[in-house]
Amino acid sequence: MIGDDSVHECRLRAGMFGSCGRGMGRKTRQIVRGQRPAISRGEVAWLSCMDTPTLLAAGSNGRGQLATGDSQDAHSFTPCKFTRRESSTSPLSPAIFSISGGGNHTLALLSWVNDSAASLEIWGCGEGTKGQLGPGYHADSEGRDESAVLRPLILPWEERGLFGYTISHVAACWETSFFVLRKNGQHDLLASMGGNDFGDLGIGDLPSKKNIKAPLHLVDFSHIVGSTAQHVSIADIAAGPHHAVVLLRADNKQYIAGWGTARHGQLGPLLAPSGRALPFSPSPVAIDLPIDIQLDPVLSVRAGNQHSVFLHASGRVSALGSDAKGQLQGLGTARGIQAIDCTWNGTYMRTPLGLLSTGTNARGQLGRRERASKALLGDVHFPEEAHVLDFACGSEHVLAIVECRGRTEVWGWGWNEHGNLGTGSLDDVNVPVKIWPPLATESEAMTSIAVRVWAGCGTSWIAVSNRAPP
Repeated sequence: MIGDDSVHECRLRAGMFGSCGRGMGRKTRQIVRGQRPAISRGEVAWLSCMDTPTLLAAGSNGRGQLATGDSQDAHSFTPCKFTRRESSTSPLSPAIFSISGGGNHTLALLSWVNDSAASLEIWGCGEGTKGQLGPGYHADSEGRDESAVLRPLILPWEERGLFGYTISHVAACWETSFFVLRKNGQHDLLASMGGNDFGDLGIGDLPSKKNIKAPLHLVDFSHIVGSTAQHVSIADIAAGPHHAVVLLRADNKQYIAGWGTARHGQLGPLLAPSGRALPFSPSPVAIDLPIDIQLDPVLSVRAGNQHSVFLHASGRVSALGSDAKGQLQGLGTARGIQAIDCTWNGTYMRTPLGLLSTGTNARGQLGRRERASKALLGDVHFPEEAHVLDFACGSEHVLAIVECRGRTEVWGWGWNEHGNLGTGSLDDVNVPVKIWPPLATESEAMTSIAVRVWAGCGTSWIAVSNRAPP
């Protein structure tokens, strides 16, 4: 799928879909290896209302996961590089649907759009030795700089008989990747590939290590939703470092399932016959919440390191797992919540009035002036004139798209050891500060706009449009 080996700085359209960093990829219209579903004129018009945006990245880059063309940490936001496509029949740049980051690898869902159709490709960069970027990725990039450039991933869909499926969601654990596959008239499927240290693949106990070498696995949910369901859909997926949670709907009933690390209750109470907590579950288990999900369905799920958070249709929030760092404090009383996300040891919720945070604050992650190591649920300290439009949580830092004095900017705070806040410094940031546009480009920013942000494990991405939409 790759023509010449040259690279170019990525200038892309950013769709209003996609993941908030490490875990979830929201609903998108995707395509697997050459299939071309119809896309409405309205969608094309929206995607085409901006000049070609630039994808910028900052932070940890030891395995080339930022796609900046090298393996050096980037302390300021730097344009990403993509390999050139073998065929480029579309005159338009691709839409960015989703970016998801694992420990040292990155997944990107991109779609090239023309007047009537969209062609999606899965791209990736960074570490691929565990198979998290596909069976041929590591051999192709070994000893070369290609791991530091985003390029199309060649995945064995057809070898598994997966013809005609589209991709609706993507997520990543530390060394594991997930894809939700969708096809008209068929159950949704979840494919996993990569590492399986704590049952991350979700495929159950393995009788031998030989089976783990298979490049692609399908996660089985039939023991949770039943074998007679007419249609099973996967509405959302989120992944922490070593556990994953999915929202399922079988016919007219919602289910929640999870697998991976479980010792701290992030999958609910899982006990061995001895009464001790199970350290992990290698296959999906049903998850029950204190709020009845048939009466108040879950709209989205996010995962930290040892906790999981669920947003209900009513605007209430449920949570499971460890509260050792205060990451669950006050969540049960929260109301009117519009969006949720998690750092490894914190929880963040957007309301009409701003952003709330709770959890660890040792590196300024809560975005408050006080520096207590952890704190109760409270406001992130933005200026009064700032309005949070969207946000994304990384491992221990947060990015937010903010409307401030009539301009759209990106603000950030928290852990900054790898320069992941793009400030040019490695100092942690206690309260939100503007990180884009930088002061040196203030004049250019008058004709550009930040469209989306994503955050991963010490990594950050910003899609910047070169012309603000009317």
